[in-house]
Amino acid sequence: MASDAMMQAIGRLERALARAETLAKRVAEEQARAIEAQLAGDAAGETAAGAVDIDPFSRDKAIAALKSLDALIGDLQKARSEA
Repeated sequence: MASDAMMQAIGRLERALARAETLAKRVAEEQARAIEAQLAGDAAGETAAGAVDIDPFSRDKAIAALKSLDALIGDLQKARSEA
C-alpha cells in the first residue's frame, strides 16, 4: 500500500523534474539565440527572449509532489516507530 503510493509520488517527482529540465534547456537555448541576435545587431533579439512558453502550473505540481512525498515519508516513519 504505502510502497505503491511512494512509487506514484516518485513518478510524479520524476515527471516534474523532467519537465523542469526540458524547460531549463529551452530557456537556455532561447537566451543563447537572443544574445547571438543582439550581438549581430538584429532587432529580433528582443522578441526571442520572450518566446519561451512557461507552464505556470509546473512549479505548483512539483511542490504538490514534494509535499505528497514528504507526507508519505512521515507516514512510513510513523508506521515503523509504531511497529
